[in-house]
Amino acid sequence: MQADAIVSSKGQVTLPAAMRAKLGLVPGSHIQFELRGRELVIKPELPMSAYRGMLKPYNLDPADLEIEKEIDKDFE
Repeated sequence: MQADAIVSSKGQVTLPAAMRAKLGLVPGSHIQFELRGRELVIKPELPMSAYRGMLKPYNLDPADLEIEKEIDKDFE
């Protein structure tokens, strides 16, 4: 998919509706810009909900995730 756009005097560009829909971009969505040489890459930033359940296949034991608390030497 390819489209042309014009940069406004404020540096703004309108993303074509078809591209916004395909990427699931809605008002308030966050995007990332990356320069690769002379190319500009625009990537949608995934919401935190997209990461939900991604560690499930590892069957992590919550006890293994506990962090040992270190005594604060300033307050002994």
